Amino acid sequence: MIEQAFAISECREDQSGYSARLWYLAGMRKATFAKALYLRKGFFSLVAFGVICLPALAQDAASAAVPTRAPAQETSAAALPSDPRELMLLATKTNGLTGDDVQPWHLKATYQLFDDQGNVKDQGTYEEFWVNPAKYKRIVTGTKFNYSVYGTEKGAFFSGDQEQEFAGEDDVRRGLLNWLPTPEVIEKNNYFLHKREDSGLKFACLNQIDANGLAFGPSWCLDADKLILRISFSSNGDQILHNRILRFRGRFLTGNMQLNHGGRTALSAHLDSIETIGTVDEAAFLSPAGALPRKARRISIAGGVSQGFLIKRVVPEYPSAAKEAGVSGTVVLKAVIGKDGRIRNLQVVSGPTMLKQAALDAVKQWVYRPYMLYDEPVEVQTTVNVIFTLGSPPQ
Repeated sequence: MIEQAFAISECREDQSGYSARLWYLAGMRKATFAKALYLRKGFFSLVAFGVICLPALAQDAASAAVPTRAPAQETSAAALPSDPRELMLLATKTNGLTGDDVQPWHLKATYQLFDDQGNVKDQGTYEEFWVNPAKYKRIVTGTKFNYSVYGTEKGAFFSGDQEQEFAGEDDVRRGLLNWLPTPEVIEKNNYFLHKREDSGLKFACLNQIDANGLAFGPSWCLDADKLILRISFSSNGDQILHNRILRFRGRFLTGNMQLNHGGRTALSAHLDSIETIGTVDEAAFLSPAGALPRKARRISIAGGVSQGFLIKRVVPEYPSAAKEAGVSGTVVLKAVIGKDGRIRNLQVVSGPTMLKQAALDAVKQWVYRPYMLYDEPVEVQTTVNVIFTLGSPPQ
């Protein structure tokens, strides 16, 4: 049974508002990161790689409701920890619904999926009943999708046609509830912090970095005054805008999320309602007869993105016969990278015949940093280009 919801109150923004445009500037080097955020009249550097434009971050003008519980105390910019990892830990306690203290909840949301021309190609609803990480029920209903997922101690079970699964399900969920990593993941990683005040607006932006200080994976921009997540970037370069910020049980949630891919809006979602579950009905979380274990996920990423995760590269040997014959060119390979970052499957797509085997022999030894999707390693399908140029080592 679901008890009456805690009220949701809308967060008031600075009167100047977020009239922002963002450019992701290409380039990444040790201990130095280039990114620029143009806020109204100003400009400042942030951690980045890629090129995307950000539309204005508009805030709805609805009146604030009176919360039934006192909101969490807002953190002033002066009180923010200077250590990036500590700031990440504080942000994840302030934003979203993760952590041991989160009580059972139920939400309803609507989503829209867009094609390359900006037309709506599918729309529907996302509903979730959550008790703990091993007990939940997610229901997706749309023009093309209609299924349920049941979380259990034995893993997730899928009721419906898994061949018709909504690829944006996790994007909707995390975009509304929390795009930040869990405290356990934060403790295992290092981060780079850039703080800046521009036209009265304070931001704290963080990027995950490796032991050499090189940026990789996702990044996040927080409203430094309130420590609210406003912009996040996924590992594959997608940009997520967090608007219409709401309060629920003393935490900040995203009321409207927009995911931009390749410079266009690919997905949007609206949080219709969220409420606390009082008495848990165990029967409601039992997977029905015929439900099957959810299939392991594999995602596709561009070759340029996967290159950023490469940690061990074996240089191909230029075949002497090919050199003597003056053969050069690019060998394109299709690869599956396992959860451990090692090549699981490698196939030639195209390229000069005399160069194919050399490319295969080298690339199968490459090792990548595991690709994380919502704090879990997943298999990745990508392409690898090996360039053979006469007079130079293969690239």
